[in-house]
Amino acid sequence: MFTAHCPYCKSVEFRGVGLRNAMERALNWLLLPYRCSLCGHHFFLVRWTAPAEGTS
Repeated sequence: MFTAHCPYCKSVEFRGVGLRNAMERALNWLLLPYRCSLCGHHFFLVRWTAPAEGTS
């Protein structure tokens, strides 16, 4: 959550995904949802540690 890599497989290949429910929409000001391209797990990054748009 605090580093820009997948917490499951440690890959740096991931992409941003849409919000899935009301809880994610409520926390969108703090957490951004991502999905790992290698293992497929869904995880969140804190907004200030997320990569800049178009760099991942």
